[in-house]
Amino acid sequence: MHSKTSLMALCAAAAVKEVAAAHGHQRLHADKREIVWAATDTVVVVDYVTVTVTEGQEPTVAAVATSAAVSTTTATRVHRPHSHSKHHSSASSKSTTSVVVSVPTTSVAIPTVIPTTLVTAVKPTTTAVENTPVVSTPTTTSVVVKEPTVVVPTTTSAIVTSASSKPTTTAVASTGGKRGLAYNDANLVKEFLSLGGEASWAYNWGSSTGDLPNGVTYYPMLWSPAPDHSNGWEGFATDAISKGADALLGFNEPDIASQANMSPQDAAAGHIQWLNPYASKARISSPAISSSENLNQGIDWLNQFFAACNGKCQVDFCAAHWYGPGGNAGAELFLTHLEAVHTACGGKPVWVTEFAAESGSIDDFMSNIVSALESDRFSFVEKYSYFMASVGQLFSSSTELSSYGKIFAGIA
Repeated sequence: MHSKTSLMALCAAAAVKEVAAAHGHQRLHADKREIVWAATDTVVVVDYVTVTVTEGQEPTVAAVATSAAVSTTTATRVHRPHSHSKHHSSASSKSTTSVVVSVPTTSVAIPTVIPTTLVTAVKPTTTAVENTPVVSTPTTTSVVVKEPTVVVPTTTSAIVTSASSKPTTTAVASTGGKRGLAYNDANLVKEFLSLGGEASWAYNWGSSTGDLPNGVTYYPMLWSPAPDHSNGWEGFATDAISKGADALLGFNEPDIASQANMSPQDAAAGHIQWLNPYASKARISSPAISSSENLNQGIDWLNQFFAACNGKCQVDFCAAHWYGPGGNAGAELFLTHLEAVHTACGGKPVWVTEFAAESGSIDDFMSNIVSALESDRFSFVEKYSYFMASVGQLFSSSTELSSYGKIFAGIA
């Protein structure tokens, strides 16, 4: 017979034995049994109360203690250990209440700091694509991007070749001054003239134009014989001729991959198909070549073009482009190149439909060029136009010419 107390002791001993036995076999049976250890912690949160009093009127500690709020929170943590892990019981902590009495002797003002935000307004920049001929039809508008190839020659050699032996047409020759404008915006052509500039002709790398001022002859260009350029060509060419155009311009830099990009043989065939039919109505230009001195480009390409034509291409003058250094030295390179083109063209006239100085003094370059091209030495140059009538080139703003723009215009 066991008393109530002794029974409770026996039960407790049995429980301890069972737990001990289970712990001793945990390695062997960890996959069958799981021991859950539970313990509780008492977390005491102590609120500190700061009381400001006047000297000589301090309250007692007991009075302050009655206003201190002490809160306790009980948190339970449950551990589910893996085999071989060690287990520790958590000990309870005692609750302590502390009261801090602060007796200030001075008053301190804490400034309020208001954050500021710096806002920077950035003005968007718009970049206009220059030298972009716009070809208009009654129903569609196509845009061709013209990106000039800049070549700085180191040497210039005159290459003699036989041009087309077919007689030139008897069409009325171009009249007016030599200076013209390569443009995208017809309004800038008007502005150029209103500022006192001299220009008798213009072109825009396309076949149709906007409203050009009276007295400025528009010359259409067949940029390439590809369908997106040749569609409607007959109507545009006929219309331009009816309005006074006495010449038609051929393909744009077919010797450059980024431009019309044609072999001399394909260019000859396209020229015969699309330009020859107007031989009795207007003067016809050769394809406009770059100033590159690389093989199969520039004058070398022009020589191959004439060979491929075999005398069947109607060419009344040669169109040429040039890009290179500025200054007096650059001007001399440019003029020497034009003489080489004149020779390669079989002594026929030359139109310089694009040229620009890419470095050095553009003012000095332009002064030399204008003076030379208007002289008897370069009487074979019938037309010339700088690249181009746009802001940043001949214009410094939409209403003002640049310094070298004024030289080109003949007003400086």
